[in-house]
Amino acid sequence: MRYAKGSIQLSPFHDHPLLRQVLRCGFATHDQLFEFLRRDCYERSRQSFDWRVRRLVKQGLVVRQVAPAAGGRIVYSIGATAALLLQGLGEYCLIGPRRLDSGNGESSILHAVELNDIQLSLLRAGLRARWTAACDIRSQNGLTRFRYAKDYDALVAIRVDAVERCFALEYERTAKARKDYRAIADLLDEEKQVSHLLYLVSNYDVLSYLRRAFRPTPVSLWFGLVREWHAQLVSMPVVDTSSPVPQPLHEALELPRFALRAP
Repeated sequence: MRYAKGSIQLSPFHDHPLLRQVLRCGFATHDQLFEFLRRDCYERSRQSFDWRVRRLVKQGLVVRQVAPAAGGRIVYSIGATAALLLQGLGEYCLIGPRRLDSGNGESSILHAVELNDIQLSLLRAGLRARWTAACDIRSQNGLTRFRYAKDYDALVAIRVDAVERCFALEYERTAKARKDYRAIADLLDEEKQVSHLLYLVSNYDVLSYLRRAFRPTPVSLWFGLVREWHAQLVSMPVVDTSSPVPQPLHEALELPRFALRAP
C-alpha cells in the first residue's frame, strides 16, 4: 500500500505503546519514556527509540518543549491528533480543548515528571504492583458510575504473597490553602473504593502542614517524604493525622512483612 507524501505509518508494536505512555505520563522526559518502554519490553535500542520519538514529534503526534524549571530538559506531551487516535484504540482519555491545552505550566510539568520518577522507583524495585494513571482515573470518574471521590494522581496496588493492597497516591510538591484540604476531606467522606490515601510530599514543613490541615476522614490518610519513597518504598516511614510517631508504610497498609532492597 502506498501512503501520501508526508504521512506516517504507525506501528502497533512500537508507536502505539510510546504514544500511550506519553498520554499516561502527561509530561515525560526522553530518558523516562525510554525506561518505561524498555521495562515493558517495547524498546531495546536507544537509537531506534530516539528515531521513533523524532518521527512522532515531526508529525505533531508528540509535542516537544523545553522546561526551564526542570533544568532546561526536553519534555514530551501528547498531541491532539494522537489523543484522538488513542481514543479510537480504546485508550481511556477525555479529549477536548480544555483537557489538552490546560495544565502546561512549569509547575504542572515538574509535577508530572517527578510523579514519573515515583512510579519508576516502584518498577526498579521489582515489586508486583499495578499503577493506574491519573488519565484513567479521570476517565472513570467522568464517564462511569464506579467513581472515586477525587481525581487522584495515581492508584497503586501492591501484592505480597497472596495479599494485595490498593491505595490512592497524591504527590504534593507545594502546599495548598487549608480550605482546599477541607474540601478534599469532604470528598473523602464519600469515598467507597479505596481505604488508604498516601500523600508524598517534598519536605518536612509541607508534611507537618498537611497533618494539621486535614481532619480525620473514613479514608486512612498517611504522609511521607518523597525522598524516603525513593530510598525505601513500602518500608518508608509514614505518619497519620493522629500521631507524629512514624511506622513503615507496609504496616500502615497491613501488608505482610518482607525483605525489600532499595531501588
